[in-house]
This record gives sequence, structure tokens and C-alpha cells, in this order.
Amino acid sequence: MRTIKTKQDLRLIRAAQVFSVTFTGYLEEEFLGLKEAFDFDGLDEAFTLEMYGYMVVLELGDNLRDLSVVGLDRETGGLIGSLPEFVEKVERNSECWYKVVVVYSNEYAMAFYVPEIVIVDDEEIKNWLEENAK
Repeated sequence: MRTIKTKQDLRLIRAAQVFSVTFTGYLEEEFLGLKEAFDFDGLDEAFTLEMYGYMVVLELGDNLRDLSVVGLDRETGGLIGSLPEFVEKVERNSECWYKVVVVYSNEYAMAFYVPEIVIVDDEEIKNWLEENAK
């Protein structure tokens, strides 16, 4: 699991080369879109998602049924036990991933990014994402 709160987090993910250029570019677009949505006029480096809710990129091996480290505990089913605001299926350059936005309070929401490779062997989660995708 990778978390993105700042521009520096994006740089680290790009440098680690654990995700494709297409997916990393999408994450950067999402981050800049959030910066703009929160009407932040300062330098990119100064912007943080800490107080709004941040971006969580799930990886192969993450337990999507127990994401208690980011507020979705095992007792309630983790990601699939949440009531997402929306689920979006994104397809680019023959790659696919899902964006799941979960609202925690009026001022705080988390965006979870689930690359298709993460759920390739989990029919229950695949079905849940497909059923909830708009």
C-alpha cells in the first residue's frame, strides 16, 4: 500500500517504478485535480492532502478486507464493507484500475486506487467493484 499526501509522495512512487507510467501519470493528474478543487494557490510542494483525506494506492498482497491502517477495519469488511461515495472503473492504454472514494465525514474522504492486477485472483472483490462502478 502506498499513500499519497504530497507532491513528494508522487515523486517517490515515480522513482520507485513500481507502477506503469500510465498509472503514475493518472495519479499525478488526480493529485493536481484535488489541489485545484481545494482552491490551493500556493506552491505544489506546500500542498498536502493530510487534512482532507488522502490517496491510497493498493498493491498486490494488500488485504482489501482489512485496511484498518487507513480506517477500514476487518470487523466491517475493509474496502468491500465500506459504503463508497462512488466507484469508477478507469481504462487507459490497455490498463485498468478502479477509483473508490469513501467519505469518512463531511470534511474527510479517502480515494483508494485498485489496479486490476491486485484483484486478479479475488472474484468477490472483482464483482463488488464491477457492481459498484459507475
